[in-house]
Amino acid sequence: QELIDEAVGIVGPLRGVFEQGAAEAEKSREEEKAKNEEYLLTRIGGDAALTAAVDEFYARLIKDETLAPFFEGVDMEVLKVHQKKFMQMAFTSIPSDVDVEKEMFKKHFRLFEKGLNETHFDSVAKHFVETLQHLGVAQELIDEAVGIVGPLRGVFEQGAAEAEKSREEEKAKNEEYLLTRIGGDAALTAAVDEFYARLIKDETLAPFFEGVDMEVLKVHQKKFMQMAFTSIPSDVDVEKEMFKKHFRLFEKGLNETHFDSVAKHFVETLQHLGVAQELIDEA
Repeated sequence: QELIDEAVGIVGPLRGVFEQGAAEAEKSREEEKAKNEEYLLTRIGGDAALTAAVDEFYARLIKDETLAPFFEGVDMEVLKVHQKKFMQMAFTSIPSDVDVEKEMFKKHFRLFEKGLNETHFDSVAKHFVETLQHLGVAQELIDEAVGIVGPLRGVFEQGAAEAEKSREEEKAKNEEYLLTRIGGDAALTAAVDEFYARLIKDETLAPFFEGVDMEVLKVHQKKFMQMAFTSIPSDVDVEKEMFKKHFRLFEKGLNETHFDSVAKHFVETLQHLGVAQELIDEA
């Protein structure tokens, strides 16, 4: 017994550790509870209320003719899961390493390119407010929620402005391309059609087209010219590709004199279609 008593005397004082641990854990739970009770999410009704709000919110959005196009092809159930996670974070505590505006911009950029802007944000915000009102959320809590998400309107202004700038730059760049200056895709289609009609009538060239599906060939030629008369990607070696695609014809006798004939027909095609000589020279 004396040995037992001695052992108990050694480990017994550790009881205080358990008392302290239990007390601190209880204090932590109380603080967490108090903090959660302060969170807007808790005050509007918790996760159950948020789920109901998200469901009704998106039902309203897809019925809005000005917003519905932005949801075409979107899995709404997946979107609602993501939206609920965002609102859970926004209405509790946003982690310090999360840049909400940056994430919002990134996730919506494809939509900014489709025309999404701050007026759509206003419509979304209106549906959000009306959803919470319909679910009986107190107005002061709705105002608090709007105060959290409202500042994100600037992201939509920025996104719309950058997308518009990008479109203008693309438009300006396209206007500089030779393809645009000779009349665009419609003119190119007409040129390719007449060009090949001339080639197959040329007795020195016609044999190289025997057994060839001309419609398929014209599609490929048009794609090549679209690339050549706009911007050739840096990873495309045109000469290498041209050599590879024509090697079978080289074996049949195709040579530089045939190239000269093809070039002559190409120039005459563009001239016949009324393309300015300086553009023909550029081509």
